[in-house]
Amino acid sequence: MKKRTKAILGGTAALLAVAAALAYSRWSGSIEVDVIEARKGRIEEYVTSVSAGTVKSRQESTLSAEVGGRASKILAAEGSSVRKGDPLALLSDPELERQAESAGSDVLSAREGLREAEARRDQAERRYRAETARAANNLRKAMEDHQRASQLFRGGFLSKSDMETADTQRANSEEEARLAAAGEDTIRAIGREIESLKARVDSAKAKAASLADRLEKLRITAPYAGIVIRKTVEVGESKTPGAPLFVLADPSDIYIEAPIDESESARIRVGQKARLFPDAYLGETFAGAVSEIKPVVEVSKEVSRANTIRVLPESPPKPLRLGMSVDVEVRTGGKDNVVLAPSAAVMEREGRKFAFVVLNGKIVRRDVTTGISNWEWTEILGGISPGEAIVTSLEIKDLAPGSRVGIRSRK
Repeated sequence: MKKRTKAILGGTAALLAVAAALAYSRWSGSIEVDVIEARKGRIEEYVTSVSAGTVKSRQESTLSAEVGGRASKILAAEGSSVRKGDPLALLSDPELERQAESAGSDVLSAREGLREAEARRDQAERRYRAETARAANNLRKAMEDHQRASQLFRGGFLSKSDMETADTQRANSEEEARLAAAGEDTIRAIGREIESLKARVDSAKAKAASLADRLEKLRITAPYAGIVIRKTVEVGESKTPGAPLFVLADPSDIYIEAPIDESESARIRVGQKARLFPDAYLGETFAGAVSEIKPVVEVSKEVSRANTIRVLPESPPKPLRLGMSVDVEVRTGGKDNVVLAPSAAVMEREGRKFAFVVLNGKIVRRDVTTGISNWEWTEILGGISPGEAIVTSLEIKDLAPGSRVGIRSRK
């Protein structure tokens, strides 16, 4: 019995020793962490858009119906690439078409009337020339005959009745000449009629041209090469003048529009360099420059007030398509020879910023004072010195001041 008791006590002691050894091992063991040594260098200061920017075209147009009509054909869909002059849609207006046809008939009628009047004038001119020439010859002969008759009558060689006949012939010739000369008035009257008919032709042509122009406006065409990014018309729909039909944009002339918090907008200047992070190309950074700052601060969904800026991409390595979302960071300044810490390693609780550093194999919390920062680096004004190992693997559970650690990797 004593032997059995001793054996049990001995086994229990052994188990306690093993448990104590395991507990000591766990207590004395270290957690593997990654660190980056604080160092001096340059830090760039960036202002980040409060939400993703959007790729837009600098040439974007809403194409509207200039003349009302019913959509008879839709020739372009959203996303279609079109060339300048390509038809996008056809509208129809039967009443306008009837008016245009009638105006065309009026032009033909007015031209026919003008041609007839010009023909009558030509005929009148020919008759006038012939009659005036004949009347002039007859008058000249009658005058000569009357002069001879007068001389003979005064000399007593011509009877009174023959003299009266000569008087009558001269009077008839003078009347004939007067009537022939009146033909010039007829020509002038026809000329006035022709001028009136010319005005009628011009008026009819102007009306027909105006209606033809209105008919042409029923044919919606692309004013420049681009992409149809929106379509708001379907076959059979009636559209009033001014109703939007398509939105066309030039994809070769783009910019990124992004909102900047009002509190940081004063630091933005035209020409400042920017970094672009398209969601379509995760992990890639494109270069850009601020081209415009809108003069009005507007209400934003993300913040109370935001200032919209435009950024032009600089030789993007991959295509930026219209409508893409792009995060924007604008470089507003920088400092040289400052103490740097990874921004992800700087934490904040209860209004105090701090970081974990490794000192003598243990985690130590360091309250820090920071300066400017960006997504990658934060300027340390106080609390950490160059060369100290700042913990970056903060995802480790239960990592806290006093934890024993080993350094897994150091940068």
